[in-house]
Amino acid sequence: MGWKIAAAFFLLSAAMCGQAQAWGQEGHAVVAEIAQHRLNKDAYEAIERLLRTHLKLEEPATVSLASVASWADNYRSAHKETSNWHFVDIPLASKPGDASAGATAYDPARDCKDNASFGTCLMKALPAQEKILADLTKSDEERWMALAFVIHLVGDLSQPLHCVERMDGTQGDQGGNALTVTFNVYRPKPDGSTYRDLTTFHAVWDSSLILFKYYDWGNVASDIETDIIPNLPPLPAAEQTPEKWLAECHERAEDAYRALPKGTVIKSDNPHAVILDQAYFDQFSPVAVEQLALGGLHLAAVLNETLATDK
Repeated sequence: MGWKIAAAFFLLSAAMCGQAQAWGQEGHAVVAEIAQHRLNKDAYEAIERLLRTHLKLEEPATVSLASVASWADNYRSAHKETSNWHFVDIPLASKPGDASAGATAYDPARDCKDNASFGTCLMKALPAQEKILADLTKSDEERWMALAFVIHLVGDLSQPLHCVERMDGTQGDQGGNALTVTFNVYRPKPDGSTYRDLTTFHAVWDSSLILFKYYDWGNVASDIETDIIPNLPPLPAAEQTPEKWLAECHERAEDAYRALPKGTVIKSDNPHAVILDQAYFDQFSPVAVEQLALGGLHLAAVLNETLATDK
């Protein structure tokens, strides 16, 4: 059951701020697009009504989930109290280049502390927004905002670097935002050149691992539907919980860090010290794309359950 992507999506996307975002706008759009094709009737009708009311659109005009998938990042720029809603700082167990290390389990008391200025972590923020979305006594405006947060936060929960914090002593790397890397891969061009960019480890996972294979998010979503989702193992309903998704997300983060050059430090005097080459891209681009697919499936499950009796 798909929705036609309205012009509102492109207008909204153009207005988004330029700050670093989980998955980037493209990745969040992919997660939302995958989910919208799997909405049940109750969820579809409730979401359509909330979005149409918020955007002041008359029938038959419609919008897609993708049109609001990055709204929460834009909102965060002026509402710092929601900053911590987007991630969970589970400590990294492995060290770069150490193939023998395991993964750290989520500890709510350690990893999800409330902060008076920046809010709580994703694992508390997401159920709180689901509760608002499901509450028919709330106003349409409150519920539409909760819907936008749920769409975005479930996407964040599939981005590995939103499920980890690497510490060097007392210094953390902010989910890879403080780790400068050189992204050095081949990208097909008329001259067949190699692309080289000084960026952050987080940004590589947000966008580069995806967009250096695909040039627009529509192609990503299309390939996921035809090549990725049909080949995923069955997802038992009993295991489909945010806690389970978080554990899997963190395991992918451990893998991502283990593959860095041995001895990688958070801050380096040489900003070109950490090079992510073609081999890293070839190994982890499929992982990033699969995480988008899982994010879309998880989002559909959350929305269908939350809005099951919305009348």
